[in-house]
Amino acid sequence: MSESEGEYEEASPEQKLNIANYFIMSSPTGEVDDVLADVNKLVADPEVLSDDSLVNILKSYNNEQMTCANDSEGSPVLVTAYGQVADDEYLDPATGRVLKFDHRKRQFNETTDKKQELDGEVKKFRDAVDTAVKEYVEAHYKQGKCNSAVYGSDDGNLTVCVSGANVHLGNFWTGGWKATYKCGTGSKNELKGDIKVNVHYFEDGNVQLHSAIDKTVEVDCGSPEAAAKEIAKAIETIESDFQNNLEQMLVNLHRTTFKSMRRFLPISRQPMNWTTAAHSLADQVSK
Repeated sequence: MSESEGEYEEASPEQKLNIANYFIMSSPTGEVDDVLADVNKLVADPEVLSDDSLVNILKSYNNEQMTCANDSEGSPVLVTAYGQVADDEYLDPATGRVLKFDHRKRQFNETTDKKQELDGEVKKFRDAVDTAVKEYVEAHYKQGKCNSAVYGSDDGNLTVCVSGANVHLGNFWTGGWKATYKCGTGSKNELKGDIKVNVHYFEDGNVQLHSAIDKTVEVDCGSPEAAAKEIAKAIETIESDFQNNLEQMLVNLHRTTFKSMRRFLPISRQPMNWTTAAHSLADQVSK
């Protein structure tokens, strides 16, 4: 069918899957189930959105969102690309255990026989930094709204993940904070931070905020204790500066962004005449 006839060709199965993938991956924090239900209705083809396709999309989404779920003992564990062992297996860096994760239900359902055995010296650094970061999260984030994980590798590199989610669908808003910090364990290192924030407000409208920064600072990691102190301090500085800048931007929003969007004069380039009599007369003349 041609566009000139006012009709369009139906999208191919591959195109439909790509569109579905885009919408699901763009789901705001805490809203993926609602988006998934709507996408299923729009696609209306179980062969396109098969179970395998959905699991693959949700795996990417959960990794991107750094989804948090409790293990069998009730302890929170993050699902991230840095801890992914297989499609449905993720490392709990605090214990070294590898857990099986259900991407559709977003829950851990089994503990495997696999276990990570870190180099002894690296493990000391990882454990010390993990403790310091957890203390930082408890002191600066709302209880139960944020979790962290510290991954170590035998080459001496550490990856810190901080994932926060505040979901209030009944009040028409959600928010997510995802931060990743990478650092070595030598005497002088660079801590490379990457923060992404998304907020969705949808009462009588649809407003989203997406903001992100990349930041690099130098830290001294000569010992596990020094590394823990320096990394936690650097993370606090980076995140506090970012939050302060966000707050300042929101305070000035009406004077900058919204002001630039306004039209100061009508198309006629004449000031608006707010006298009701003038408009009443114009209406009578037009009749």
